[in-house]
Amino acid sequence: MNKFTMASTVACLFASSAFATVYSDATFDLFDNGFGNLDIASVGVSNTATDITFAVTTRDFSNWTKYMIFINTQSVGGTSSNAWSRPVELSGAAIEYFAGAWVDAGSNNTQLVKFDNGSSSWDWSNYLTLSNSVSDKTVSFTFSLASLNLSAGNQFTFDVATSGGGSSDPGVDHLSRNDPATPGWSTPSTAGVFLSYTVTAVPAPGAIALIGLAGLVGKRRRS
Repeated sequence: MNKFTMASTVACLFASSAFATVYSDATFDLFDNGFGNLDIASVGVSNTATDITFAVTTRDFSNWTKYMIFINTQSVGGTSSNAWSRPVELSGAAIEYFAGAWVDAGSNNTQLVKFDNGSSSWDWSNYLTLSNSVSDKTVSFTFSLASLNLSAGNQFTFDVATSGGGSSDPGVDHLSRNDPATPGWSTPSTAGVFLSYTVTAVPAPGAIALIGLAGLVGKRRRS
Protein backbone atom coordinates (compact mmCIF):
# COMPACT_ATOMS: atom_id res chain seq x y z
CA MET A 1 0.00 0.00 0.00
CA ASN A 2 1.50 3.38 -0.97
CA LYS A 3 1.32 6.40 1.31
CA PHE A 4 -1.52 8.02 -0.63
CA THR A 5 -3.68 4.90 -0.48
CA MET A 6 -2.99 4.50 3.24
CA ALA A 7 -3.83 8.14 3.99
CA SER A 8 -7.09 7.85 2.05
CA THR A 9 -7.99 4.69 3.95
CA VAL A 10 -7.35 6.38 7.29
CA ALA A 11 -9.46 9.35 6.21
CA CYS A 12 -12.37 7.11 5.23
CA LEU A 13 -12.25 5.22 8.51
CA PHE A 14 -12.35 8.33 10.65
CA ALA A 15 -14.94 10.19 8.60
CA SER A 16 -17.36 7.30 8.12
CA SER A 17 -20.26 6.26 10.32
CA ALA A 18 -18.67 2.89 11.08
CA PHE A 19 -18.40 3.70 14.76
CA ALA A 20 -22.14 3.95 15.43
CA THR A 21 -23.67 3.68 18.88
CA VAL A 22 -26.36 1.01 18.57
CA TYR A 23 -29.47 1.17 20.74
CA SER A 24 -31.31 -2.15 20.79
CA ASP A 25 -35.05 -2.52 21.25
CA ALA A 26 -37.08 -5.56 22.19
CA THR A 27 -38.95 -7.13 19.29
CA PHE A 28 -42.46 -8.62 19.38
CA ASP A 29 -43.48 -5.91 21.83
CA LEU A 30 -46.40 -4.45 19.84
CA PHE A 31 -50.14 -4.55 20.45
CA ASP A 32 -50.27 -6.50 17.16
CA ASN A 33 -47.03 -8.34 16.39
CA GLY A 34 -48.18 -8.97 12.84
CA PHE A 35 -46.85 -5.51 11.99
CA GLY A 36 -43.19 -6.50 11.76
CA ASN A 37 -42.46 -3.37 9.73
CA LEU A 38 -43.40 -1.26 12.76
CA ASP A 39 -41.36 -3.30 15.21
CA ILE A 40 -38.08 -1.49 15.92
CA ALA A 41 -35.12 -3.83 16.43
CA SER A 42 -32.37 -1.24 16.80
CA VAL A 43 -31.30 2.30 16.01
CA GLY A 44 -27.70 3.19 15.22
CA VAL A 45 -26.58 6.77 15.74
CA SER A 46 -23.29 8.09 14.39
CA ASN A 47 -21.75 11.35 13.33
CA THR A 48 -19.07 12.73 11.05
CA ALA A 49 -17.49 16.15 11.41
CA THR A 50 -20.55 17.73 9.79
CA ASP A 51 -23.50 15.32 9.89
CA ILE A 52 -25.40 12.96 12.15
CA THR A 53 -27.18 9.80 11.03
CA PHE A 54 -30.00 7.77 12.60
CA ALA A 55 -30.27 4.26 11.09
CA VAL A 56 -33.56 2.60 12.09
CA THR A 57 -33.83 -1.17 11.66
CA THR A 58 -37.19 -2.90 11.97
CA ARG A 59 -38.07 -6.60 12.21
CA ASP A 60 -39.65 -6.48 8.78
CA PHE A 61 -40.12 -3.79 6.14
CA SER A 62 -43.00 -2.16 4.27
CA ASN A 63 -42.81 1.18 2.53
CA TRP A 64 -46.02 2.47 4.13
CA THR A 65 -44.20 2.72 7.47
CA LYS A 66 -43.89 6.22 8.91
CA TYR A 67 -40.97 7.19 11.15
CA MET A 68 -40.75 9.84 13.84
CA ILE A 69 -37.62 11.09 15.58
CA PHE A 70 -37.97 13.27 18.67
CA ILE A 71 -34.85 15.25 19.62
CA ASN A 72 -34.18 17.10 22.86
CA THR A 73 -30.95 19.09 22.58
CA GLN A 74 -31.41 20.09 26.23
CA SER A 75 -31.47 23.79 25.40
CA VAL A 76 -33.96 26.19 26.99
CA GLY A 77 -37.58 25.72 25.97
CA GLY A 78 -39.02 23.00 23.78
CA THR A 79 -42.38 21.30 23.72
CA SER A 80 -44.11 18.05 24.62
CA SER A 81 -45.95 18.09 21.29
CA ASN A 82 -44.74 16.95 17.88
CA ALA A 83 -44.84 18.66 14.50
CA TRP A 84 -47.14 16.03 12.95
CA SER A 85 -49.62 16.41 15.82
CA ARG A 86 -49.61 12.64 16.29
CA PRO A 87 -51.12 11.32 19.55
CA VAL A 88 -47.82 10.73 21.34
CA GLU A 89 -47.08 11.40 25.00
CA LEU A 90 -43.39 12.19 25.57
CA SER A 91 -43.45 11.44 29.31
CA GLY A 92 -42.19 14.83 30.41
CA ALA A 93 -39.55 15.32 27.71
CA ALA A 94 -39.40 18.67 25.92
CA ILE A 95 -38.15 18.48 22.35
CA GLU A 96 -36.80 21.20 20.10
CA TYR A 97 -36.64 19.19 16.85
CA PHE A 98 -38.91 16.67 15.18
CA ALA A 99 -38.26 14.58 12.09
CA GLY A 100 -41.15 12.86 10.36
CA ALA A 101 -40.49 10.53 7.45
CA TRP A 102 -41.93 8.04 5.02
CA VAL A 103 -40.35 5.79 2.39
CA ASP A 104 -43.09 5.38 -0.23
CA ALA A 105 -41.60 8.32 -2.14
CA GLY A 106 -38.19 8.07 -3.75
CA SER A 107 -36.84 11.40 -2.49
CA ASN A 108 -37.70 14.43 -0.36
CA ASN A 109 -39.36 12.05 2.08
CA THR A 110 -38.22 13.44 5.42
CA GLN A 111 -39.24 16.65 7.15
CA LEU A 112 -37.12 18.24 9.89
CA VAL A 113 -38.95 20.90 11.89
CA LYS A 114 -37.74 23.14 14.71
CA PHE A 115 -39.91 24.33 17.58
CA ASP A 116 -40.05 28.12 17.84
CA ASN A 117 -40.07 29.09 21.50
CA GLY A 118 -41.01 32.68 20.62
CA SER A 119 -44.32 31.73 19.03
CA SER A 120 -44.70 28.48 20.99
CA SER A 121 -45.33 26.60 17.77
CA TRP A 122 -43.58 24.44 15.20
CA ASP A 123 -41.82 26.56 12.59
CA TRP A 124 -43.31 25.16 9.40
CA SER A 125 -42.22 28.25 7.48
CA ASN A 126 -38.58 27.14 7.75
CA TYR A 127 -38.69 23.35 7.82
CA LEU A 128 -36.12 21.28 5.94
CA THR A 129 -36.94 18.59 3.40
CA LEU A 130 -34.42 15.78 3.06
CA SER A 131 -34.18 12.31 1.54
CA ASN A 132 -33.77 9.13 3.57
CA SER A 133 -32.15 5.96 2.28
CA VAL A 134 -33.33 2.36 2.50
CA SER A 135 -31.19 -0.75 2.75
CA ASP A 136 -33.09 -3.99 3.38
CA LYS A 137 -34.91 -3.39 6.70
CA THR A 138 -32.91 -0.30 7.67
CA VAL A 139 -33.93 3.28 6.90
CA SER A 140 -31.27 5.95 7.48
CA PHE A 141 -31.78 9.64 8.10
CA THR A 142 -28.87 12.08 7.89
CA PHE A 143 -29.05 15.67 9.13
CA SER A 144 -26.36 18.28 9.32
CA LEU A 145 -25.17 18.97 12.85
CA ALA A 146 -25.74 22.66 12.15
CA SER A 147 -29.45 22.06 11.38
CA LEU A 148 -29.83 20.67 14.92
CA ASN A 149 -27.58 23.32 16.48
CA LEU A 150 -25.18 20.59 17.60
CA SER A 151 -21.41 20.39 17.65
CA ALA A 152 -18.73 18.05 18.97
CA GLY A 153 -19.11 17.36 22.68
CA ASN A 154 -22.83 18.22 22.79
CA GLN A 155 -25.10 15.64 24.39
CA PHE A 156 -28.73 15.27 23.40
CA THR A 157 -31.55 12.86 24.17
CA PHE A 158 -33.94 11.33 21.67
CA ASP A 159 -36.58 8.75 20.92
CA VAL A 160 -37.64 7.06 17.69
CA ALA A 161 -41.11 5.74 16.90
CA THR A 162 -42.83 4.01 14.01
CA SER A 163 -46.39 4.72 12.94
CA GLY A 164 -48.97 4.25 10.21
CA GLY A 165 -50.17 6.60 7.51
CA GLY A 166 -53.20 7.98 9.34
CA SER A 167 -52.89 11.46 10.81
CA SER A 168 -54.30 10.18 14.10
CA ASP A 169 -52.08 7.08 14.31
CA PRO A 170 -49.92 6.92 17.46
CA GLY A 171 -46.36 5.69 17.80
CA VAL A 172 -46.86 1.94 17.47
CA ASP A 173 -43.36 1.12 18.69
CA HIS A 174 -40.99 3.40 20.61
CA LEU A 175 -37.26 2.75 20.87
CA SER A 176 -37.46 3.99 24.45
CA ARG A 177 -39.72 1.12 25.52
CA ASN A 178 -39.40 -2.67 25.60
CA ASP A 179 -43.12 -3.17 26.06
CA PRO A 180 -46.18 -2.00 24.08
CA ALA A 181 -46.27 1.79 23.81
CA THR A 182 -50.00 1.72 23.05
CA PRO A 183 -52.78 -0.89 23.30
CA GLY A 184 -54.15 -0.03 19.85
CA TRP A 185 -54.47 2.40 16.95
CA SER A 186 -57.04 4.56 18.71
CA THR A 187 -54.99 5.16 21.89
CA PRO A 188 -52.08 7.65 22.20
CA SER A 189 -48.68 6.08 22.64
CA THR A 190 -46.45 6.84 25.59
CA ALA A 191 -42.69 7.18 25.30
CA GLY A 192 -40.25 5.79 27.84
CA VAL A 193 -37.06 7.43 29.05
CA PHE A 194 -35.27 9.11 26.16
CA LEU A 195 -31.91 7.70 25.01
CA SER A 196 -28.70 9.76 25.17
CA TYR A 197 -25.99 10.39 22.56
CA THR A 198 -22.90 12.59 22.67
CA VAL A 199 -21.61 14.08 19.42
CA THR A 200 -18.11 12.77 18.83
CA ALA A 201 -15.26 14.99 17.70
CA VAL A 202 -14.28 13.74 14.25
CA PRO A 203 -11.51 15.44 12.24
CA ALA A 204 -12.47 16.42 8.71
CA PRO A 205 -11.22 14.00 6.00
CA GLY A 206 -8.63 16.51 4.75
CA ALA A 207 -7.11 16.86 8.20
CA ILE A 208 -6.91 13.09 8.68
CA ALA A 209 -5.28 12.68 5.27
CA LEU A 210 -2.65 15.27 6.17
CA ILE A 211 -2.00 13.54 9.50
CA GLY A 212 -1.61 10.21 7.74
CA LEU A 213 0.78 11.66 5.19
CA ALA A 214 2.82 13.44 7.84
CA GLY A 215 3.19 10.21 9.80
CA LEU A 216 4.29 8.28 6.77
CA VAL A 217 6.77 10.95 5.72
CA GLY A 218 8.17 11.11 9.26
CA LYS A 219 8.55 7.34 9.35
CA ARG A 220 10.33 7.35 6.02
CA ARG A 221 12.78 10.01 7.21
CA ARG A 222 13.59 7.99 10.33
CA SER A 223 14.23 4.79 8.41
